[in-house]
Amino acid sequence: MRKITLLLISVLVLHSTYAQQATYKMPEVINNQNLNLTFLKVRSATTSYYVNYKVKNTGNGILIIDRSKTSIKQKDGTANALAKMYTIKPGKSVTVYNQFRIKAPLKANADIFDIAIDGIKYTEAKEPVLNAKKITPERGLVQTFNDFEIKIMEYNVRTGRTFIEVRCKYNGNANSLGYVDLSKINVTGGKASIVKKGDIILTGKSYTFAINVKPDGNELSLDFSNVLGTMKLTDLNIGKITVKSTRYKEPVKDKKKENSAKQDSIKAVKKELCALSYNDFASLRADIKKILNEGGKPIETSHKFIAAKGCINTDQIVELMEVFNLDGQRLKFAKMAYKFTSDKHRFHLTVAKLSYLKNKQALEEFLEQQH
Repeated sequence: MRKITLLLISVLVLHSTYAQQATYKMPEVINNQNLNLTFLKVRSATTSYYVNYKVKNTGNGILIIDRSKTSIKQKDGTANALAKMYTIKPGKSVTVYNQFRIKAPLKANADIFDIAIDGIKYTEAKEPVLNAKKITPERGLVQTFNDFEIKIMEYNVRTGRTFIEVRCKYNGNANSLGYVDLSKINVTGGKASIVKKGDIILTGKSYTFAINVKPDGNELSLDFSNVLGTMKLTDLNIGKITVKSTRYKEPVKDKKKENSAKQDSIKAVKKELCALSYNDFASLRADIKKILNEGGKPIETSHKFIAAKGCINTDQIVELMEVFNLDGQRLKFAKMAYKFTSDKHRFHLTVAKLSYLKNKQALEEFLEQQH
């Protein structure tokens, strides 16, 4: 009975795990001028994600893919794919198999995550061929031409034939490729047979080829004058791709909060732009001048006028301060107008319109008290 119970529990656990396994929607095909990228599989396991896609080179140059630069991004962190380099020639395709090993705080089987496909580079134009030199081969000989290192790995003289194995290593920067064009190599001292045609070389990598020579009695030499060259790589930015499971539900937007935020934003803008109209400003300016001439109380009149209109901006306050004859009146007007000012962050400009140091200090102290 106990064995049956344990068996049933195991079945239930397995069924629960299987039922919870996410099924993902395939992201859309990515096309640009030089590549086509089609997703083939997106799957999650207990500790890993598996994302496979097919990349076709639709341009005329070379595509280089550094798989280690591809990553899965979640809000809690990032996981990169296992390292591998791919080289794709024009018209050719490769399938890139990505495995992302997940460790806490990242989560496998998530309903939504992003894939960043970085590390794709493209090159089309070849740089000028390096001015390499002629070498006389011997076993172990190393010759350097700019970023290329040529080493004679094997040099065997046999009856009626000489065998030479050559390793060509490229040590350029990460944004370039080296290339070897063996159709241009010139071998003297006999009739040469080279099976390979040459290829591109990633930085830090090597290309090895063999030469069989039927000697003609003259000194044997290898001329690399037009054989070696470089190609500049440029990044192809694919961008971030969002992957969603079939059970993922888009967050429901709170329309009330959205509308409230919009209204607050509109009010803030209106407040920031709030100022007396041209006619209101001209009317207040004329009233202040008239009251000053009559010996009245221009500050009180201004207060009532501005309060009725609701706001004024700093530039208008500065201009109205110039109407007053006495520095003390300018100070009182500025203090009165402050609470109605729509752009308080600029109010410090009013201090410069005061003549006496004690009044400047008084207004600065007033402003400090408002914060």
